[in-house]
Amino acid sequence: MKLIDNAMWLGLLLGGCGSGSGIQDTGRDSDSDGESALFPPRECGTVFSVESEAVGVFLAGDFNGWSTTASPMEREGDRFELEVELEPGSYAYKFVEKDGDARWRCDPEGRFFHCEEGYSKDSWNDCEPGSESCNSLVVVEDCALPRLHVLRVDANEDSVEVDLGFEPGANGDMLAELAVTLDGQPQEVSWDGRGRLSLGYSELSSGRHRLLVQAVDAREQTTEAVSIPFWNDESTGSEGLLYFPMVDRFANAQAANDWSEGTQSESTDYRGGDWQGIENRLDDLHGLGVRSLWLTAPLDNPAGAWGDKCGTDFSAYHGYWPSSAVEFESHFGGEEGFVSLVTAAHLRGMRVMVDWVGNHVHEDHPYRTTHRDWFAEDAKLCQDANNWDDYPESCWFDGFLPDVDYSNPSALDHMIRDAVDFARKYDLDGYRVDAVKHMPMAVVSNLVSGLEDALEHPGANFEFYTLGETFDGDRGVVSAYVGSGMLDGQFDFPLYFSLRDAMFSGATTLVDLEAAHTESQAVYGTARMSTFLGNHDVERFVTQAAEGSHGECDSTGNFWNPAEPPVGSDAYQRLRVAWTWLLTRPGLPLVYYGDEIGLPGYFDPDNRQLMRFGEELSAEESATRAHVATLGAARLEHPALSAETGVLWWIEPTVSARLTQDGEDWALAFIHLGESSRTVTNGLAWAGMPEGEWRDVLTDERFSASSDALTVSLLPKSSRVLVWEGL
Repeated sequence: MKLIDNAMWLGLLLGGCGSGSGIQDTGRDSDSDGESALFPPRECGTVFSVESEAVGVFLAGDFNGWSTTASPMEREGDRFELEVELEPGSYAYKFVEKDGDARWRCDPEGRFFHCEEGYSKDSWNDCEPGSESCNSLVVVEDCALPRLHVLRVDANEDSVEVDLGFEPGANGDMLAELAVTLDGQPQEVSWDGRGRLSLGYSELSSGRHRLLVQAVDAREQTTEAVSIPFWNDESTGSEGLLYFPMVDRFANAQAANDWSEGTQSESTDYRGGDWQGIENRLDDLHGLGVRSLWLTAPLDNPAGAWGDKCGTDFSAYHGYWPSSAVEFESHFGGEEGFVSLVTAAHLRGMRVMVDWVGNHVHEDHPYRTTHRDWFAEDAKLCQDANNWDDYPESCWFDGFLPDVDYSNPSALDHMIRDAVDFARKYDLDGYRVDAVKHMPMAVVSNLVSGLEDALEHPGANFEFYTLGETFDGDRGVVSAYVGSGMLDGQFDFPLYFSLRDAMFSGATTLVDLEAAHTESQAVYGTARMSTFLGNHDVERFVTQAAEGSHGECDSTGNFWNPAEPPVGSDAYQRLRVAWTWLLTRPGLPLVYYGDEIGLPGYFDPDNRQLMRFGEELSAEESATRAHVATLGAARLEHPALSAETGVLWWIEPTVSARLTQDGEDWALAFIHLGESSRTVTNGLAWAGMPEGEWRDVLTDERFSASSDALTVSLLPKSSRVLVWEGL
């Protein structure tokens, strides 16, 4: 398939000028020493191509009224090809194989899709004959302009080398000059005139950087700028913790951004919090073991109060009602504040992901007024009947949140293009994809493919992480959106439900929890899932541990009074034990702001209370934060704590111990939920466990393993994390 210009995420995804579906190679070749040659001049037809054993193949799409006879393809060896003149735009298509019966199939070599309403999730992208509800998608660009292609990147501590391909526009004018910037600063580069540029630098800080390359042809036409992000550190961001500070509720640094939107309840209004407040706390978060940030959606949301739930209305403080595709939320500090926060995080080696809200927009969004055909008009509300599950991809979250109709190819193209362009422009490292199961499968697939094409260049040290939210207890539903061509990972809701049950009551034992963890690993495979104890859609851990579960509204139909910190230590002890279990397991652990101290809260919006720091914390809250910080640091220092595989060294309903190894690094994590102290003694050799000294990172106590035995004491509702310190 033809490589595409990074700035045009889909510009050639299945075609474009001179190429098309199942797409022919562009004719790029290499000289004898391996350096990439320039692309040849191109024509403006879109070439569709498919390998088939059928007697005849026809091209059908919305550009020919889905005719099965109007566009016969010509046989070229074992392939069929057809060049079609198409104006720039988005087009759905399929191949029709005729060998007796007519068989419809999508493009087996295509990476981008379009699904009609009512498609089958079980076979949406299998590209097999008979699959009629999803189509391949081609977005045709304006072929008059030249383009640059990134073929290879080699970045290290003191230099970066890039192999480029230059593709002339339709007029055939060749490359005349290159403009290159590194982190926004113009650079002098070595350019060999064919396809390789080299840039040397000194004193480049460790962290994330962006090389921007733009070409000008002899007619002074410029290409879209190619963005080449890379990290020059050895981290991937996945070693540490992922932290989610809800911007409005975390830390307030700019009082000028604080104004009310006039809601009936203080808890549903903006309460202060901005990007500068988060930036001021980055060192604290880094010390907690955080290496990745998840930020609420930064784009502008509507003014005023909206909706009606539990006796009150809401402002858009949470960021999930986008009213613009380009403007930033002024309550949070605008574009300048956002850029400053991202830059500051990168300087500390932190990856930054933001929410991508693609399921819907607010009714005030300009897309709603200028492109009403992009939105479903049936307007079934998700909360009515069983619409969350019966009509998950078309129901509206509320009457003022029009649901995007992704069966419209133009809407699909534009929304994904917006997401990719935003990630490129603002140096993002990932997206948390909101409401995954409420969008067609093609949306997720196209988003991932577009981001890969635009940002993940061969050889560059950069991976754009896509993490989905599918609020469902069925691993089959969650796993359907991860894997090849889909999301890198999702939040493991099924494991979350099991973990909470195990920590709160005896209904789910540690034996059951281990089985749930094993099942998650088996179902999700190599996907990089995120595990968690809480998020902004569920009750806070300590409140549920202390009081049990509450409904969203109290007996009068109104919101509960704000939850208070639990009395006593029991709920905090259970929280600390839960953190030990979570932070000694594989995956990317999420810390929802406040869970590191045990912030209380009932359901939304009470689970979004203002964050507290330092002297505002009780002794139990301070102890809980110290516990998480110790485990966060240990997780960074000891890769065994996040190892994928392990041995259950001890397992019973209220006591477990998991042994893990990474090379010479060993760890043994104990969980004890019982009400009485315990002493556990077990053998070593059967588990491959080394003798010698073991240290508890939580208490600094030492334990000696010898004569094929280790004895460990456990206090009630406690945990230990032992690391091997040698013989």
